[in-house]
Amino acid sequence: MKKILLSAVAFLAFSAVNAQIYEANDSAAFSLWSAYDLDNDGNNFAAFEDLNGASAVSYSYDNATGALTPDNLFASPAIDLTTGSNIMLNWKVTAIDPNWVSEKYAIYVVTDVTALIISGTFPPPVHVETLPSSGILDRSVDISALADGQPTVHIVIRHYESTDWFAIGFDDLTITGDFVSVEENNLSVLNVYPNPAVDELNITLNEAASSVSIMTLDGKIISTNNEVNSINPVISVADLAAGMYLYEVTTKDGRKVRNSFVKQ
Repeated sequence: MKKILLSAVAFLAFSAVNAQIYEANDSAAFSLWSAYDLDNDGNNFAAFEDLNGASAVSYSYDNATGALTPDNLFASPAIDLTTGSNIMLNWKVTAIDPNWVSEKYAIYVVTDVTALIISGTFPPPVHVETLPSSGILDRSVDISALADGQPTVHIVIRHYESTDWFAIGFDDLTITGDFVSVEENNLSVLNVYPNPAVDELNITLNEAASSVSIMTLDGKIISTNNEVNSINPVISVADLAAGMYLYEVTTKDGRKVRNSFVKQ
């Protein structure tokens, strides 16, 4: 699983580079998503290590119950796209049983999942389709009108208006685009491990850091260590809840580099 967040330094010259800022491609990544059973039938999206090429699955048929008519949502964690433009959403989708393929789904881009659930009113989807065939299908859509420059974005998948087929699965969901980077900033992260982290996050830099902060994806500071003075800071993350976070490294002259990591 890879999570890549481009470095950003506020006081130096900026340029835009095309890169990937988010990826969900296994059960660990999709286990950080939130599932909502809108039809209240007790069946919902679930994360799998790999189920016929999918890591996030929702069912329209159950062997014990029979036919289901799902209205299931799967919402990503908050993703910071403040420095992004020309944002693209990419994913793979498949019918789990190749003999039962006509599953319908829609994808939305929202800034507030809670408001969406409470209101029950869906915005226009960025993509909607009924699967036309079996196999793993590649999909991509331009979400720049909704996502460019947004500090908090959630990707929401809805499986609905499907009855008595079997299941739909998603994998390799990525967000790519042009993100701000700094050509003059020579501070760089050479290695971060383990990622996902359990108790400690080890960071290897090309020069000594003076402080390291842990932040939420929307930039809220959780903790700061101002006594680092090392090119190999070791940060305790044992007390963090499971999820995706940012670390921000600062040198004594104020230069910064920020990247993402996952707490398991």
